[in-house]
Amino acid sequence: MSYLVLARKYRPTTFAEVVGQEHVTRTLGNAFTTNRVHHAFLFCGPRGCGKTTLARIVGKALACERGPTAEPCGVCSACVSIGNGSAVDYQEMDGASNRGIDSIRELTEAVRYQPAVLRKKIYVIDEVHMLTTEAFNALLKTLEEPPPHVTFVLATTEPHKLPNTILSRCQRYDFKLVPASKLGQHLTRIFAAEKLPVEPGAISLLVRESGGSVRDALSLSDQIISFVGADATITEKHVAEVLGVADRTLTRTLVRAVAAGDAGTALGAVESAIERGVDEVQLARAIVRYLRDLSVLQVAPDRTELVDASDEERTELAREAAALDRTRITQMFERMLRCCDELGKTLQPRLVLDCALIDIATIEPLVPLGDLIERLGELEQRIARGGGAVGSSGGGAGPRPAPRAASPGHPQVAAAPAPVTAAPVAPPAPVRTAPAVVTIPTPSAARVEPMPPAPPAPASPAPVSMQPSGPVPAVHKGATGSGPTSDAKLATPSSAAEALATWNQLLSILEVRRKFSLLGYYEPARVMKWTTDEIELGFPVDVHHMGEMAADKSTMEELRAVLRELGQPVKVSVRMLDSRESSAAGPGAARSILETSREQKTIERDKRVAEAREHPITKQVLKEFGATIKEIKTDV
Repeated sequence: MSYLVLARKYRPTTFAEVVGQEHVTRTLGNAFTTNRVHHAFLFCGPRGCGKTTLARIVGKALACERGPTAEPCGVCSACVSIGNGSAVDYQEMDGASNRGIDSIRELTEAVRYQPAVLRKKIYVIDEVHMLTTEAFNALLKTLEEPPPHVTFVLATTEPHKLPNTILSRCQRYDFKLVPASKLGQHLTRIFAAEKLPVEPGAISLLVRESGGSVRDALSLSDQIISFVGADATITEKHVAEVLGVADRTLTRTLVRAVAAGDAGTALGAVESAIERGVDEVQLARAIVRYLRDLSVLQVAPDRTELVDASDEERTELAREAAALDRTRITQMFERMLRCCDELGKTLQPRLVLDCALIDIATIEPLVPLGDLIERLGELEQRIARGGGAVGSSGGGAGPRPAPRAASPGHPQVAAAPAPVTAAPVAPPAPVRTAPAVVTIPTPSAARVEPMPPAPPAPASPAPVSMQPSGPVPAVHKGATGSGPTSDAKLATPSSAAEALATWNQLLSILEVRRKFSLLGYYEPARVMKWTTDEIELGFPVDVHHMGEMAADKSTMEELRAVLRELGQPVKVSVRMLDSRESSAAGPGAARSILETSREQKTIERDKRVAEAREHPITKQVLKEFGATIKEIKTDV
């Protein structure tokens, strides 16, 4: 007697024996139990998942001598004839070979006649999407209203190619690939029934290579059994050698080698795998799949069912995932994924794979962006406090910050800054200041003479009117002084000049803290009032759009949070100034930081122009060429 392959020998004969399609078998079983069987079924899904097998079971359930029943007996003449393919009234057609209108015309003519032996006629059209448009149109009427003794079962792997007129006339069932766990259990039962010893690793590798198809898994099993023989135990190494794929041991060796930076060991493992007949593309895909399993176990160590492996392999994977850094695994995964794409386009796959492994083994591990930002923040704070950039003389290099401990999987990154030399800053022009002016420290490395300290503020100061009696000093973030730190405290001002200076200090602190959004919103604001309870800010007409964004609830809440940290738990209010208030000028008008800075620059520019005009050389030039210059201006 000829050998019967495993895929046919262990073909299910009842709904309960079908693996991994419970959503289909339960629906069909209930339909037969309640006698609500449709006249046309459409089975669609990937290859080897049970479409044709279920079509035969449906035929047995309809034609069984005990039926129609959800559990055909399998021993009556109807079940036996359908099972061995000798039933006259059960016909399986190949849609690719009988795709023309003539074949469908013969079918529609035959359905009018009563069944010869069975209770019903069952027509199974496999790969029905191969029928022509004319054949589909010829089948429409018969498919919609067939005789009561006829049932159609259509099967296809590409349901999107079927016309909607066909889809609307059938009861559709979507099959899916069999999950790895269920397919592994099914293969274990078959090997046990065949009395063949097999390792769990071999089952796992067979399941992975079958891709969820039961028929492919059983066909590969036949091949492995023939290679090993009748008495030997089937191991993972046997499966990998026969199928030309990388087993878990080889993949683990490669990943460990490249993670440790040992490119030589990795290339040696590739060489031995190629000699065994392992394909480069399959090897790269195995590495990517292994890295994916490590990443899953790192982020979800309790969800081991998400990893397609045996219990022993999952334990080994969990140990490996705990030993490697997550950033390193992500870096390796991305590079190997690019390698897989390149392997599909090149004629030299070995060269591409070797270079990819060398690249991964020799590349420096990435430092997380959060660590770099944290180190930059520490460096900025040291520079702002004057302890890490320049000395008191302005030219010496300060001490370097202490190195941070390297995190697991990351080498030490040098974060010491280069010496910074402070540029000489010209002293500002003398400005007449109000008695209560507070000098605001601003970031710089140059030494300046300290200003007289401000008088202490009263315990409960009265509301400060923003109408100073004299010109407000140009306190600007670009001025000289020692820089503010992010942990500075603000004192409630007692005069307009102090309010402007304190507001400038707050903006400088926002800049040190990298609060650039708040800095951009509130820098154009005028300080209209500052008390122990409230800060009122005004926005001129030309920056009303900034005022609207600054008045946003979330923006103001963020500013209040900063003020609370700086010892100012006050209420902040914003109002838009009208045209008269916006255009107010003179010593009695409030000004924002930007406006004050622009006014100071204008004053300084006018002073330099006046000094230039009084220079002896300028006077000499005007004396010699004044008439000529005047004529030229007149002509222009």
